[in-house]
Amino acid sequence: MSFPTRRKDMSKKRTIYSALPIVAAAYGEKLGVKVAIGNDDAYTDGKTIVVPNIPDDYPHMDAVWGYLAHEAAHVRFTDFGVERRRGLHAELSNVLEDCRIERAMMELFPGTSQTLNEVARYMAQAGHYEHVTDKEAPASILTGFCLYWLQTKAVGQSVLQPYLDSATPVFERVFPQGVVVRLNALLRKAVNTKSTAEVTSLADQIIKMIEEEKEKEEQKPQNGQDGNNQQNAGGNQPQNSQGGSGNDQNQGPDANGGDQQGKDQKQDDANGKSDPKGQGDQGKSDTDGGSKAGQSQAGGNSDAAKQDAAKMLQQVLNAGAGDLRGDAHDALKAELNRVAQDKGDSSYMTVRSAVNTQDNPAVGKSLVGDVKSTTSKIRTQLYGLVQASQRVAHRNQRSGKRVDARKLHRVVTGDTRVFLKPEAKKRPNTAVHILVDMSSSMAYKAANGKERQDIAREASLAISMALEAIPGVNPAVTFFGGNRNQPVFSVVKHGDTVQNRAGRFGFKATGGTPMAEAMWYAAFELTKTREERKMLIVVTDGQPQSAPACRSVIDLCERSDVEVIGIGVETTAVSGLFQKNIVIDDAAALQRTLFKLMERSLTAFAA
Repeated sequence: MSFPTRRKDMSKKRTIYSALPIVAAAYGEKLGVKVAIGNDDAYTDGKTIVVPNIPDDYPHMDAVWGYLAHEAAHVRFTDFGVERRRGLHAELSNVLEDCRIERAMMELFPGTSQTLNEVARYMAQAGHYEHVTDKEAPASILTGFCLYWLQTKAVGQSVLQPYLDSATPVFERVFPQGVVVRLNALLRKAVNTKSTAEVTSLADQIIKMIEEEKEKEEQKPQNGQDGNNQQNAGGNQPQNSQGGSGNDQNQGPDANGGDQQGKDQKQDDANGKSDPKGQGDQGKSDTDGGSKAGQSQAGGNSDAAKQDAAKMLQQVLNAGAGDLRGDAHDALKAELNRVAQDKGDSSYMTVRSAVNTQDNPAVGKSLVGDVKSTTSKIRTQLYGLVQASQRVAHRNQRSGKRVDARKLHRVVTGDTRVFLKPEAKKRPNTAVHILVDMSSSMAYKAANGKERQDIAREASLAISMALEAIPGVNPAVTFFGGNRNQPVFSVVKHGDTVQNRAGRFGFKATGGTPMAEAMWYAAFELTKTREERKMLIVVTDGQPQSAPACRSVIDLCERSDVEVIGIGVETTAVSGLFQKNIVIDDAAALQRTLFKLMERSLTAFAA
């Protein structure tokens, strides 16, 4: 059997195994989330992750998979119904939640740690992560410090350590010591959060802590003045340490409501060494005269500095969108969207999930009865042909252990090639996926009076039952039709026993011809099979809804050594799509055509 051919002049670099829809579908299946391919829009709606149509030659695909892993963590672990108040609360909640879900994802799927670390590395390289500076709004400094502390210390993304190193001194110069010490202690609680609700509660605790520290700063000027008056009057009473937070600072942070424990933890943890900031800011006031914390403990200007600190903390509490850093992942999404818009392949499609066709045992029994004799005949013929093609042949060579008595006469002439060497034959080792068009036009009658859909389901059942009896052959059958919401229907999956699925072949023809969606699905299923050789056979009676999308997946399959064959039932449309194609003028010839096709294919491979 020969095929008309369509010339190809394309690069061999792109394959079905590296194609965005296939890899994205594999990630989604492994991580337990739904993944869709969009045109130029990256987003998550809480149920489905949309990946924009990034071109195959995009040099940072690891960042794409990192984005996918991060969003998959949100889909799996984030409760999108938990309230987050606008402003500081939402920003803190997002930073804390990113830490929690990435830790949870790494624990569930250890392999994602490398992917998430890679996207962090790329985001730093691309400038999506930015160093914290004194020029930022205080709220941005605080949330930036939280982000880099959590991603470095809790998630383990060491690539962000330089960002934490630069954020820490800025944060400690701008914020009072009480905030510094207590925030470090609160951030350590992030590793123990188990839900989005606990995360938002922790954000509330951080905000409450800032409110408390603001009140302390507001009380310091009067209390500090009282303390000075008492000292000027000669009163040096130790019990006054309980009455004013100004004296608390002089005596050390132990008197500051239990902050000593947080201080100790900060000394042990921050940057892997003790931090002199935790011992108080008495020495800092001389060297960092511009810092809020140092000024709050300085001499004559302490009142004004303390008022400034309180005002600054109030600004943090009132922070709006312009005062906050925002989500760095939004910058990554925007970049991916631009790349997809400029260079994306619009012919790529989402690998759709196939719905199992309804199982009707009565219909299955009837169909098996109708094709039983044909199936038996095809099975016997195919099996015999494959066995014959696999018989071990021999060739003669000059050395060996087994002499070919029929060639001994060669020795007289000096030809020593009288030893036999067996030549092993290849087994079929083939995965075959049969796609059957079940659009509404398949309800038309053929020349023999039967509807095309009846002929197609009987032929696909007969050939798949025959194929599974041959060792090394792994068949699957999928129907396509319906509508855009559900275009693909699984009848027999690779590895299923065909006869046990016979009741699913009763699917009725309906809808259009979503051939491209079906081919992406079949290609994805074939990539998961272990067989060395892979075949995709498409049976159709009309034009696909998207010819460019069909050509895209066909080309990828052919580059990947997946044999793709189109069978046109009373249509020549397949000749414009498939490099290998067969056109049959009568639907009744479909079964015979499939048999001849498999006969040629299996015996040629084994020969």
